[in-house]
Amino acid sequence: MNLRLPKLASLSRPRGLQARAVVFTAMLMAVTAAVSAAILIFGAQTEGERQQLSITRDLTEHLATRAGDIMARGNTRVLEMMIQGSTQQRNVRSISIRDAQGAVLAQSGGDAQDNIIMARVTQRALSDRVSAYNRSADGVVTVASPVIREGHVIGVAVRMWEADAYKFDAVPSLTPFLLILACLALAAIPLTSHAVRQTIAPLDELARYAAKVGEEGQAPPINIRTGDEFETLANALNNMTGRLDASMRQIQEIAFVDPVTRLPNQDRFIREVDFFILQSQSTKGGAAVAVVDLMRLPRLLQTLDPDAAREFLRVVADRFVSSVRTVDRVVRMRPQGDRPAVPARLGASEFGVFVPDLLSASDAARFAQHLNAALDQPFDWRGHKFTLGACCGVALAAHDGGDADTAIRHARMAMAAAHAAPARVKIYTQSLDREAVARLTLEREMRGALERNEFRAYFQPKINLATGRIEACEALARWIRPDRTIISPGRFIPVAEESGLIGALSDAIMREACWKAAAWARAGQPAKVAVNVSALQFRSDRFAENVLRVVAHAGLAPSNLELEITESMVMADPDRALRIIKPLRDAGVRLAIDDFGCGHSSLAALSKLPFDVIKIDQQFIRALEKGDTQSAAIVEMILALARTLNMEIVAEGVERREDMEFMAARGCHWIQGFLFGAAVSAPEFAELLRRQAGDDVSAEDAA
Repeated sequence: MNLRLPKLASLSRPRGLQARAVVFTAMLMAVTAAVSAAILIFGAQTEGERQQLSITRDLTEHLATRAGDIMARGNTRVLEMMIQGSTQQRNVRSISIRDAQGAVLAQSGGDAQDNIIMARVTQRALSDRVSAYNRSADGVVTVASPVIREGHVIGVAVRMWEADAYKFDAVPSLTPFLLILACLALAAIPLTSHAVRQTIAPLDELARYAAKVGEEGQAPPINIRTGDEFETLANALNNMTGRLDASMRQIQEIAFVDPVTRLPNQDRFIREVDFFILQSQSTKGGAAVAVVDLMRLPRLLQTLDPDAAREFLRVVADRFVSSVRTVDRVVRMRPQGDRPAVPARLGASEFGVFVPDLLSASDAARFAQHLNAALDQPFDWRGHKFTLGACCGVALAAHDGGDADTAIRHARMAMAAAHAAPARVKIYTQSLDREAVARLTLEREMRGALERNEFRAYFQPKINLATGRIEACEALARWIRPDRTIISPGRFIPVAEESGLIGALSDAIMREACWKAAAWARAGQPAKVAVNVSALQFRSDRFAENVLRVVAHAGLAPSNLELEITESMVMADPDRALRIIKPLRDAGVRLAIDDFGCGHSSLAALSKLPFDVIKIDQQFIRALEKGDTQSAAIVEMILALARTLNMEIVAEGVERREDMEFMAARGCHWIQGFLFGAAVSAPEFAELLRRQAGDDVSAEDAA
C-alpha cells in the first residue's frame, strides 16, 4: 500500500546547520578567550597596582628611617636637601617631613589642597603608629610612615605620588600569550567543523528519511547504529511508519466496507457509480441505481441484543447478495465476462444495488420487482420466520443524475414514493422531483405561516342526541393565507407531520381553542371543545403539564376541554400513556380515544386507561351508507363496549339522517358531521351558540 502523507518539509534539517554549529562553537571559543584575556589583564593590572603600593610604602618607610637619624642630630637643613632631591622624580608630587605634632620640618612640592590631605594622613600615622595611606578620587596616593627612635614617635615622613605613578600596561606583557590563544582558536575551527559534521550526520539521514516518507508515502527502513538517541529515534520512526501503514490500511477498509455485513458502504457505492458515470460519457452506457428499504428491519433489530442483531444482519446481507446475483443473471442474462452488479449497505435498513449495462426503465423495474420478491421471502433464523417487507426505488445513471449523489438521491426519492405503491417498486420520474420541491416549498411557507399566526382553529359542532342541541365542538386546524384563501388540512397536515411542525401547530390550535371556549363560557354559552393531540405532543414527558398550563392561562374549566388521542398512540405503550394522561384525568380534563376500531386496539389495555369518550371512525359510518352489515355489527359492538365501560360515544362523519337515526337508536351520545355543518370560524360558531340560546333552535336549524 502506498502511504501518502503530507510533505514533512518542516522535519528536514535546515540547510547550514553545520555552519551555524561551527560559527556558534567558534564564537563560544572567542568569547571564552576574550573573557580569559580580560581576566588576565585585569588581574595583572590589579597586581601591578598592589606591588607599586607596596614599593611606595617601603620607600616611605626607608625615608622615615633616614629622616629619623637626621632629626636625631637636629640638622633640618640636610632634611630639606634630601627631600628636594627626591622630588626631582617625575612621579613624586610632594615629600614632607613633620615632627611629632604634625608641624612641617621640611617639605618639597604640593599645594594647599595637597597639604590638607598630607596633614590628615599624618594624623592617622601618628595616632596609629603605623604607616597610613590615602588614595584620592583623581588617583593621587599619599603614604605617611611614622619616624620612631628608641620606641618613641618623633615625626612622620610623608610621600605623595602622582596619579599615573601606578599605571601599569599589561597588554604588551600579555601579547605573546594572546597570540598563542588566537592561533589555538583558529586551529579549533576546522576541527570543530569536522566534529560537528560527524556528530549530526545521523540527523541528516533522519531528515532525508522523513522527507521521502512525506513525498512518496513510504521509504525503506532507516538503519542507524550509533548507540545513542539517534538510533533510538530511527527505530521509533521505523515502528511509527510501520504502524501508520497498517492503520491506514485498516482505515481504508473501515472507510469503504460496512463492518457488520462486510458489504461496500455508501462511500464505496458512490465511487462505483461515479466511476461508471465518468466512463459512460464516452461509451454512452446506462446503469440502474436501486435503493432497497427493508421496512421491518429496524424494529426487529431493536428486539435483539447486539450480538444477535449483528448475526441477523449478516444473514440478511447474505440473502441480499445472493438475491442480487440471482436476479442479475435472470434479468440481464449476463455473460461470464460482464461487469457484475454491486451490492452495498447504505444505512441501518437501506441497501443499494448498482447494476451496470441496464439501459431501459422497464428492465430496471423488472430487476427491482424480482429483487423485492426475493427479499420478501421469509427469513428462517434460529427457528423463527421473519418477513422484512422490501421497498425499492430505482434511478437510471446517468439519465437521472449526472453524478452519484444525484442518482442515489433520486433513487431514495423513488423509494419513499414506493412505500405507497402497490408493488412497493417505483422508478424515478421528474414528477417525483417536482413533488419533493413542492413539499419543501410548502414546509418553508408553513414555518413562516406559524410565525405570522396564519393557522386558525375552526370549530365543527357536536350534537348531543339526548337534547338535540349544540353542546360541544371539535377544533380543527385551518390555514388562512393573507389573501383569505384557505389551505386544506389534507395538504399541510402530512407535511407538518413529516417535518416535525405538527407539534407547534397542535400547540397553537390548542391554545386558541381553550381561549375561545373560555370566552364562550364567560358569555354564558358554554360548550365543550375537543382538540386533537399529535403524536409529537404526546411523546413529551411534560405533555400534561403543558396542557394544564394552557387551560389555567385561558381560564377554562378543565371539564370543558376534551383531548382526542388516537388509539395507535396509547397502544404503543399503554403503561406510559397511563402515566401521561392520569394527571389530566385527575384535573378533570376529558379524554377521548380517536379513530377507534381502525387500528390494533387491545381491549384489555383499553379497560385500564381512564378514557371518557370513544370516537367511532368515520369509515364505519360511510360503510353504513353502503349497507355493509359487518360494519353495522362492529358499530353495535363498539356501542355495547362503551356502555359496559361507562364511556360516551361520538360518531363522526355523519352525513345522512338515516345514519343519525341508526346511531341514536343504539345509544350513541354525540353526532358530528356535515349533516349538522362543517367547521366554522370562532365568530361563526359563537353566533350559532347565541342563536341557539336565543331561539332554542334545533341542531338541524342551526346547520
